[in-house]
Amino acid sequence: MTGFENDITATASQGAPRIAMLGNADLSGVFRGRSLPVERFEEAVRTGLPWVPANILLSPLNTIPPGNPFGPVGETRLRAGGARTMVLPARGERPAALLCLADICTTEDTPWPVCPRGQLKRAIADLEERYGLRLEAGFEHELYITGLQERPTPAFSLAGTRAVSGIAEEVQAMLRTAGTRLDQFAAEFGAHQFEIAAPVLGALEAADHAVLAREAIRDAARARATHASFAPKPFADGPGSGVHIHMSLWQGDTPATAAGDQLSERASAFLAGILAHLPALIGLTLASANSFERLLPSNWVGIYRCWGARNREAAVRFCPRSQRADGLNPGASLEYRLADGSASPHLALAALIRAGMAGLEAGLTLPQGVECDPSDLSASERAARGIDDLPSDLGLCLDGLEASGVLEAWFGALFTAAFLSVRRNDVADAARLGEAYRAAFSATI
Repeated sequence: MTGFENDITATASQGAPRIAMLGNADLSGVFRGRSLPVERFEEAVRTGLPWVPANILLSPLNTIPPGNPFGPVGETRLRAGGARTMVLPARGERPAALLCLADICTTEDTPWPVCPRGQLKRAIADLEERYGLRLEAGFEHELYITGLQERPTPAFSLAGTRAVSGIAEEVQAMLRTAGTRLDQFAAEFGAHQFEIAAPVLGALEAADHAVLAREAIRDAARARATHASFAPKPFADGPGSGVHIHMSLWQGDTPATAAGDQLSERASAFLAGILAHLPALIGLTLASANSFERLLPSNWVGIYRCWGARNREAAVRFCPRSQRADGLNPGASLEYRLADGSASPHLALAALIRAGMAGLEAGLTLPQGVECDPSDLSASERAARGIDDLPSDLGLCLDGLEASGVLEAWFGALFTAAFLSVRRNDVADAARLGEAYRAAFSATI
């Protein structure tokens, strides 16, 4: 199945939904919304549902940032953004439920600037209008499933994959109700750590898929008295979990990322924009204090500002594939490696598109690619090649992000105030809870 339209047959196999929920993945990547009897779903799609502006500011630990731009005032509306839906199956006393992705709009039904899904829609439209380009993307998530009865197994083993085959099968069934699938659900390096890979889709569909896949996995895990965590660093002594975002550029149906093993001129400028804005970008794609515990050298994370062909220690990895007879490379992608499950998928893609467009607008030139682990180079060698260190904690990252001015330039003043208040609240949560923060955060994300 290559499209992303609801599969009626699969929906029927999950049982008739009795509950519906309109929701939005918020600034912390948490899916929140309003539920209602399924009989009211069509009415809710037509009219929307009331939503409190401050709800977008809730942290994963359910704290609200003090001094935020909304307080108790105002109202927005959840509007079904293309009616992207998925059915969760009936489980014991829990009836089947219909999940619907929504945009957050003003009461006048105009786009609300703090809605991550709306920001992605605008970025997609601007990329098409200004440069005649569209972005396709695919998300790879790493995650842990705790509470499994099986003993830890060798990394990437058949036994490890079989340990979650029941969860994987049920997740595929749920995603079929949304007209999509996973391309991979396999054992990863850590004990009871796994990786999922999504099909390549249009940018909006890819972010929607990421939200639905996370919720499907969480639901299937809960049904087995286990817990799925997408937290960046749920265990101090275990490998971290990242999100790799594969991106390719297209002009209509013509691939525009690479010819053979070489990036195109426009893809080079797009990537140069991402690298130029990388210190700011990571504030949007590594969105928690927990994120920065994962950033260690020589761990295939990509902690230095550089790119490289097939290099998993680069912040962005160029992945060339087989070229066609005409020399174009439709499978080539740019893999952005500095993201994780604490970020909104919609906001992460919107920020990457904005940074890439900045590179196109300025006609930036791509620096030389790095074909080794930058940690193997001396500090002076890295400096000579323009390989910079990135901010080492979320507070420093947010200070730089605010000072750069790109957040307001890309997303507007209201979004900037809201986003910075949420992220600084996460810094405060981590400081307040100390060592307990990691466990509390990992129980939610």
